[in-house]
Amino acid sequence: MEPLRVNPIYNRTIWAGQRLACIRGRKPVGEGTSWEISVHPSAQSVVSEGAYVGRTLASLIAENRKDMLGEQVEDADLLRVAFLDTSDALSVQVHPGEQYAQEHEGDHGKSESWYILAADEGACLVLGSDLSSVDELREAIRSGSLVAHLRFITVREGDCITVPSGTLHALGAGILALEIGTNSNTTYRFYDYGRADANGKARDLHIKQSLDVVRLDRRGSCRSVPLDHTERMERVVSLPEYGVDLIDVTDSWAIPAAKTFRTLSCVHGQAVLEVGSRCLQLAYTQSLFIPASCGDIIVHGNCRLLLAAPHPGHTEASKE
Repeated sequence: MEPLRVNPIYNRTIWAGQRLACIRGRKPVGEGTSWEISVHPSAQSVVSEGAYVGRTLASLIAENRKDMLGEQVEDADLLRVAFLDTSDALSVQVHPGEQYAQEHEGDHGKSESWYILAADEGACLVLGSDLSSVDELREAIRSGSLVAHLRFITVREGDCITVPSGTLHALGAGILALEIGTNSNTTYRFYDYGRADANGKARDLHIKQSLDVVRLDRRGSCRSVPLDHTERMERVVSLPEYGVDLIDVTDSWAIPAAKTFRTLSCVHGQAVLEVGSRCLQLAYTQSLFIPASCGDIIVHGNCRLLLAAPHPGHTEASKE
């Protein structure tokens, strides 16, 4: 099978920016998120071209699971890719691990990572805190002093951030980020700056669930990989659930076939992908789903790509 291109799924948010709309020639209407690749029930990606146009990725997986995903790949191993485009900060939030999500939400656990495509000068995000116990966290919420304990990190283009489940986190204002994460849509809000939704109602918080799942020993990580026009391939995200390789191409680069599905995203420049006798364009901010049965891919162009692959079997090894 060849790489599959799917239609983005846009969602409006109260914190939406305009960068992605401008890049894609869309009217800015408050679309803060765009699900680029997803098989989650809340957002089903539909193939946009080729032999399978109009089919959902989920239906193709159900029809031919081995060719699409590879052997021993479970639903918890699936990945989702999305853009976050912010003009205001997201709520301070936390995601559950696999066991809690299954028991309380009927969903999978959620770990994620961000690649920063663009950021305003001084833009920052939240990654962990200086608190060491749930009791301290509970008191900070009660007293309204939580923000003073948060760990803020300034970011710029080329930064790669890892956010394991249980980590307190929040993307800040003025950022365009590509999020690669596990097959989940469960988020618990700790704190939301007292904001109201479009109807003037305060947005829901999930204090009990947040305190249940937070891991104050987890502060994530941030790694900077500046664009310097050097060809490279390096692992920038390594989580129990999946890994992400950053590939900088200045002329051509071979991506060999693999035993599992992968996702491929262009976060700088543009590329032409040679797959067998066919060539595919991969423009800036576009992503592809690469089935497990896809052969070698030759990349031509001057670009930066993110190649993500699951780690099958992680749920048994990392149950909380």
